[in-house]
Amino acid sequence: MNTRLLLLTVAITLPAPALAQAPSAPLDDLFACEAITEDLGRLACLDAAVAALHSDTESGSIIALNRGDVEAAEEATFGLRIPGLSLPSLPRLGLPRGSASDLAAADASTTSSSDRAVSRDANGQIDRIDNLAVASIGFNRSRRAVVTLVNGQIWQQLDSDSTHVARSTDISEGASIRSAALDSYMMRVGDNGRWFRARRTQ
Repeated sequence: MNTRLLLLTVAITLPAPALAQAPSAPLDDLFACEAITEDLGRLACLDAAVAALHSDTESGSIIALNRGDVEAAEEATFGLRIPGLSLPSLPRLGLPRGSASDLAAADASTTSSSDRAVSRDANGQIDRIDNLAVASIGFNRSRRAVVTLVNGQIWQQLDSDSTHVARSTDISEGASIRSAALDSYMMRVGDNGRWFRARRTQ
């Protein structure tokens, strides 16, 4: 049977609502083939969907990312304001579905190493990172702390009270950063350190 004719036959036999719905994700066309009960029709549908995906990945219009890639990108950009940057939210990439309270109660957090812990809010966005390794702590001319992390991030204290970070602070205990109101961030160095407002500068 001619492939083009076969695909036309498949399209005619699909329910009208299915034809009216626009695909919302790159894999929708592939998954839709499962609904076709006729073997040849389902095979033709799968072949066409796979060929389209192959073409899109070769052209670069579709890029495959695993969850680890997205998590690493989110951690790397945490605290940065980058116009136009929008990462896919992790709930759409496989986190458990449910109400906001269900997700919050489940404490959907991940750890990228034996120490660092990444916590997420009910929407799957990074809410807090604990146990970040600190490379050094310096102080600017205003005596506000400048914390350089081992991962290359630099965070600057915004509070005017310089006692939030002592020059004798033990950096081996690491740092914690959490989201605060109005797109701001709070930071502390050491498990018993005081929280202070901070802005990521690099």
